[in-house]
Amino acid sequence: MRPGWRYEYWDGRGHITPRENIVIAAIPVTTRHVNSPVALREVSTNDAAELTSAFLEAFLDSVEYCDWEAGEIIQAAEKAIQSHFAGHRGKPHVASRVATTFTNGHESIVGAALLTQAPRYPILDLLFVRPAWQRRGIATTLLSESMNELHNAGAMILKSAYHAANEASMNWHHRFGFVEEPDLLCARLHSSTARHELWRREKIGDLGNGERARLKADAEALEKEVERLEGIADRDGYEAVAPIMTWLK
Repeated sequence: MRPGWRYEYWDGRGHITPRENIVIAAIPVTTRHVNSPVALREVSTNDAAELTSAFLEAFLDSVEYCDWEAGEIIQAAEKAIQSHFAGHRGKPHVASRVATTFTNGHESIVGAALLTQAPRYPILDLLFVRPAWQRRGIATTLLSESMNELHNAGAMILKSAYHAANEASMNWHHRFGFVEEPDLLCARLHSSTARHELWRREKIGDLGNGERARLKADAEALEKEVERLEGIADRDGYEAVAPIMTWLK
C-alpha cells in the first residue's frame, strides 16, 4: 500500500484510487544558479490560451484527474489558468515565469511556474511542463529563476502543494529542497501504511531478521510522530497540525 492511495474492496474486487490528500511543503527563498535550455520570460494574461494547452498536456494522464472524462479535464485546465489570473488563490506574482521556444519565428510555451502572493508568503500555484519537454530540467530552471526574483523582492519562504498520490511531483519537490510541513493526517497515513507493510511481509514469510527489524523500527518511528502531532493538536488545536487549513491565509 502507498499513503496517497485508497484501497477498497467490494464485489470480490479491489478498487485502488487516489486519495484527495494535498501535501503542503515549504522552502527558504535563496538565490539559485540558472542555466536554462530554453528562453525564460515573465508571464502575461495574453498567455492564457497557450498556458491552458500546456497545462492540459501536462496533467492529462496524471493522478489528479484519475478516471475523469476528457471534457472534464479540459474544463479543469481552463479553470486552473483562469482562476490563477483572477487571483482566486492569491494575487498573481511578478516572479512567475514561462519557458518558451521559437520555431520559424513563432514563440511556443513549453512550461510555466505560476506564483501567487498569499497574505504571509508567496505560493507556487502551478508548475507544469509539456510532456515532450519534460526531464530536461525545465521545471527546476523555471522555479530557480522565480526564486531569484523572490529573493530580490525580499521574500523569505516559498510554499507549494502537491497531490499525495503524485509521486513524481513529490520526488521533484524533495529534490528541489522543499520540506513537508507537519501534517497529522499524512502522518497517520504513513503510519498505517508502514504497519500494513510489516504485516504483509510477515504473512508472505520472506522477512529476514534484519529487514524485519528495519520495518518495525520505521513503523514505531512513524507511530511516535503521530503521537507527537496529536499532542500538538490537543495543546494548540487541530489547525496547528493541518497545514492545508491555513494554506491561503
